[in-house]
Amino acid sequence: MTRRAPSLFIVLLFSAWQSTAYPAGTPPQAAVASAHPLATRAGMEILAAGGNAFDAAVAVSAALAVVEPASSGLGGGGFWLLHRASDGREVMIDGREKAPLAAQRDMYLDDKGEVIPHASVDGPLAAAIPGEPAALAHLAQHYGRLPLAKSLAPAIRLARDGFPADDHYRLLARFRLKVLRTSPAAAAVFLHEGEVPEPGSPIKQPELAATLTALAEQGADCFYKGRLAKQLVKGVRAAGGIWT
Repeated sequence: MTRRAPSLFIVLLFSAWQSTAYPAGTPPQAAVASAHPLATRAGMEILAAGGNAFDAAVAVSAALAVVEPASSGLGGGGFWLLHRASDGREVMIDGREKAPLAAQRDMYLDDKGEVIPHASVDGPLAAAIPGEPAALAHLAQHYGRLPLAKSLAPAIRLARDGFPADDHYRLLARFRLKVLRTSPAAAAVFLHEGEVPEPGSPIKQPELAATLTALAEQGADCFYKGRLAKQLVKGVRAAGGIWT
């Protein structure tokens, strides 16, 4: 098991129609900027479906968890800086992952007090408790206009049907090739026959699609308290991790 990097990204949404303050003659319009064109498209899709900027942020975040596995993911976390034009409310949602309760100061040191190479980056002891699922559900519930299931739909589709491996994906897959090969489950998803996928090859993640679907239907509790939570804990502990 390898650690999923925290989903650090910037979502820029300009929802002119939420205010009547735009200059005369300027039509209402919106813009979305993210780290991947498919995630940007997901945000625009949700805006077109009647969602507000916060719904679009959920869609973009979830889509990045699919199409940017080296930098984003449900297995990590992130921060969401919100501004609500209607009342000027500004808030930072801290959805960063947390260390397991069993973590302790010397967990990455050997018996001699020396740092164990890569222990804090690769393997089960590198895995923190994810914050992103809770953050997406919170964002949708308290700030969004659409149901969580609607905003997660583009990400579910991308995970189920796949997205094409571009040059950036292939570069990062090559960088982490050795680590990916140590996990048959990871290699089966992110590599093709143990090698970096060819350009344009589809990257399908059916298990992630199922997880996102459960999150859409049941909310964050399914991730932290239900059957999925038990599967996560069992898998991490079987590999030598300390989740409970």
